Amino acid sequence: MTIGAREGAVLSRIISTVASSLELDEVLAAVVGLLSDASAVNACFVYLVDDSGERLVLSAASNPYGHLCGSVVLERGEGLAWWSAERREPAFIRDNLLADPRVKYVPELDEERFQSLLMVPIVGKDDELVGVIAAHTEAPREFTQEEVDFLVTAASLVAGAIENARLYEETRRQVRELGELTKLAEEIAESRSLDGLLPLVTTRAREILGASACHLYLLDGAMEELVLRASRPRRADARERIALAELGPEIARGGRGSRVSVPLVAGDELLGLLVAHESSALDLARGVASQAAVGIKKVQLIERLTEENAIRDFFTALASGGTPAELRRRAAGLGLDLDREHVVLVAEHTSEPLGRGLAGIAPGALWDRREKAITAVLPLPPTGFERLVASVRQAQERRASQARVGISNVCAGAEACTGAYGQARQALLGTVVLRGEPAVVCYEELGAYKYLLRLADGGVPRDATVEAVARIAAYDQERGAQLLTTLEEFLGRQGSVAATSEVLYVHPNTLRQRLRRIGEISGLDLREDDWLMVEIAVKLVRLRDVLAPGGERPRRPG
Repeated sequence: MTIGAREGAVLSRIISTVASSLELDEVLAAVVGLLSDASAVNACFVYLVDDSGERLVLSAASNPYGHLCGSVVLERGEGLAWWSAERREPAFIRDNLLADPRVKYVPELDEERFQSLLMVPIVGKDDELVGVIAAHTEAPREFTQEEVDFLVTAASLVAGAIENARLYEETRRQVRELGELTKLAEEIAESRSLDGLLPLVTTRAREILGASACHLYLLDGAMEELVLRASRPRRADARERIALAELGPEIARGGRGSRVSVPLVAGDELLGLLVAHESSALDLARGVASQAAVGIKKVQLIERLTEENAIRDFFTALASGGTPAELRRRAAGLGLDLDREHVVLVAEHTSEPLGRGLAGIAPGALWDRREKAITAVLPLPPTGFERLVASVRQAQERRASQARVGISNVCAGAEACTGAYGQARQALLGTVVLRGEPAVVCYEELGAYKYLLRLADGGVPRDATVEAVARIAAYDQERGAQLLTTLEEFLGRQGSVAATSEVLYVHPNTLRQRLRRIGEISGLDLREDDWLMVEIAVKLVRLRDVLAPGGERPRRPG
């Protein structure tokens, strides 16, 4: 390769130019000017390969074409530029360049003015294609080997300059992005609510990612959907909901960087999705999403703890007989309107599956879950009270739960809510003392127990009939017998031996023997005694056993 003194001087100036700056635009503009002068060409262009590796983009041009930089693009395979680039060898056309089939006509570059064209590839380390240099002349021209060698040498110098400039720009970009992410993390750390955090994330993500629009979705676990919660700009078009089944295709990088979708994940928990349009900064988007996920999880935990404390305070006030004004104020803060018709539900020995099943019965209900106990205020659904109770029973039966549930009457108003809580507690007690021990009891199903419970709560009175029945209960406890149940069923069936035998699954003679034994132990004479008094005594003894220390009395919150 032979290069003349003039070309050598130009190369020295190119070396000086590329060494004087790490700004790519400045280097390319200076190199184009030097090459135009040294080669005596009418136009000189530099195309660089974009990030996709599939396009050559005009990145520098001699006057008067500088304003076209960035807007002229050659797709892979188009024009003599790609022909030269793919073969890693110079290519030139002496005259009538538009007649050559390898040439793609670009009207913005006034190519009809030019006759000859020389294309030289810019190749970096490891034979990596960086771009091409194009030199045009208006008159036909035969480029000499020396001129071609000069441009090849210049291209190798330009390749090094471009690689250095890109490395510098990449380093600077990373520092800038790190600074932006650090600032975003500080702003997120200051947020105390999702209402403030989510708009902040979408606004800053749009700025950091250079996106035209940014959307943030949060997971609705109950519906298995992602729900749109924030957008910037506010009126940008976006899907309101994305099913989790669609999430695989949704988390993708669009063609030519048209969209980036990144999941918001804290630990192993999926919280939502961040979507940025007209951005290709996938790695940066992941950094933004990571910061956002940590912030969202933190705020959710704070809000959950705050809400749980508020719920607990409401139910504590309800159980302790708080004033109507206090109950109404606490309920309003939780979004519950006590003036609507509602019922109170209390349950014990609950399981997690049953808790989820009950929670789905009445939307808008307020729930307090503690260990294996549940207290809830349920707005009366449009389907009515009977359907609500049936749904509770179905939930209990479907999960084969050992839970016991008490349900109040329908009530409205804060003052009535306190009374309804008492009704639900008594109904819960009814699951233990009613015949058959049903798992779910409504207050109205207590029958006479509604009145006996008030009496028993103050202590079962001393009475000869009560003491007689108590001796039967003590005998059952010592011997594991069922005499009290036998007496209760016999009285409940108006003394019918046949009906009582059938329900107890015993022979009538066995029943008669039990009744004689009941009389021997208690001293009761069912032929002479008042059956109503005996039946009331049986119920009071059952209540006394339940309400006594160590009994199965339902626990109160707090």
